[in-house]
Amino acid sequence: MGSELLVRHRYAALAAIGLMGAVVSGCTHVASARMWADSARPGGAFSTEANQWVYDGEPVTFELECDPGAVDYVVFGVDGEEHVVGVGAVKGRYRWTRAFQCGAEPRTLEVYAIPFLIRGECDWIKNRTDDTWDFYPGRNDKADVRTDREQTMKVTCYRKTLRFRFKGRGGAPKQATLILTRSEGGRDDITRDLQAGPDASWAVTGPDDGIYSLTYTPSYQQVSRAGATHAELLVRHADGSTERLEQELETP
Repeated sequence: MGSELLVRHRYAALAAIGLMGAVVSGCTHVASARMWADSARPGGAFSTEANQWVYDGEPVTFELECDPGAVDYVVFGVDGEEHVVGVGAVKGRYRWTRAFQCGAEPRTLEVYAIPFLIRGECDWIKNRTDDTWDFYPGRNDKADVRTDREQTMKVTCYRKTLRFRFKGRGGAPKQATLILTRSEGGRDDITRDLQAGPDASWAVTGPDDGIYSLTYTPSYQQVSRAGATHAELLVRHADGSTERLEQELETP
């Protein structure tokens, strides 16, 4: 199957770990865990906010902070996908990064993280063929133990579309330049030949009573993580004149 165990080792003396008596006796809350994510704040800062927003396509890093003496690995999961992290970014901090996607409508998912202590061999194996993690405990092996309750966080994935309306001058518009300026800094200039054929991000419709409509869907790199993105559109019309339009794109 092309798989391998994350960890294959046995503890020589479980009694040497102060919390193991509680683990073996059935107590499952022996470590204090908290889950963080870097989606809610500008600048990539982590927070423990229970409800976070992420733009379509944006990768988010989750971190489970837990007692380093009580954890061998952490299982992160979302939307039917589970991933095992066996090595912390630093001691007691386990990180997992996932990109989120949605369609025209927002989509809310629950992300969870569970810390485990190995009792014999790790109950999860990596399937290299499918690049997935599978729960596959050994028949004669003791089950791994949760060392804290499941930590959860809701993530709402969304995207925004800019819409501009303008009156045609001499026919269909020829070219558009969109300038996106993020509130936390950074700018993107995008120029599009509007008569060059279809484009996944751009759309021009009309005329409807002489009015054209232009829409553009920015990528996550082009919008502010929090606050607003200022959009300035320069339209070059069929008669050679240029028109300037502006709007603010609000992001959570």
